[in-house]
Amino acid sequence: MKRIIVIIVIALLNTPAYAQWSYGVLGIGLTRPYQGTSSNSIVVPAALYQGERVIWRGPSLQYKLTGLQQGEPSLRLSLEMAPNELEVENSELSGIKDRDFSLLAGLRYIYPTRYGQLSAVFQTDVTSTHNGQRGAINFRRVLFEGESRQWTITAGAQLEYLSDSYADYYFGVSEKEAAASNFTRYNVDEVWQGGITLGGYYQFNKNWRAIVQTRYLRLADEITNSPIIDEDFTVNGIIGITYQF
Repeated sequence: MKRIIVIIVIALLNTPAYAQWSYGVLGIGLTRPYQGTSSNSIVVPAALYQGERVIWRGPSLQYKLTGLQQGEPSLRLSLEMAPNELEVENSELSGIKDRDFSLLAGLRYIYPTRYGQLSAVFQTDVTSTHNGQRGAINFRRVLFEGESRQWTITAGAQLEYLSDSYADYYFGVSEKEAAASNFTRYNVDEVWQGGITLGGYYQFNKNWRAIVQTRYLRLADEITNSPIIDEDFTVNGIIGITYQF
């Protein structure tokens, strides 16, 4: 909760007079690859903000250093919550500790091309949860769009990097956990893994918009070989409706 409050405060401090806000409700669903865990879904209120330099989208906050005009390459400072966590609630993971969310800070670069948008991000843990790093290279393009861009469908591909301390914290088994459980000690080194995305939106009128976004991530072999992992992929999705001021 404290991390979410920090993000909200930073966004409000950078609000110019011409700020564009959107409020709405989002349904979030995701699968977890751990033994004995199932998919999880929640419905949450959402606030999105788009300014000349500041962009706030839920757990992601970005500040543009360059590329203030739409369509220009843009270098940005970024602050995001890591897309991994585990709250142990079943006997199958008895002896395994929770894996907490972490807050990642770093740089994001976005480069528009005639074929789509290419972006790269590299961030490090600033909450001392695991002191690891995460990086990603993404390519996204519009597949179909309606007249006057009333609706669009986009698709993309992603290559994700996790450092050894990041990957081992979330997917490894420590010596203490091995001693307290039926799992053997398992260490995860740095990994690369790939995924695909599919999303889009529909603009009902000037103010109301429906959005959807999904991601399929194929986990690296070093992760799927962990004794606490029983899936070789994860899927997450967001569907919602927003009102833009």
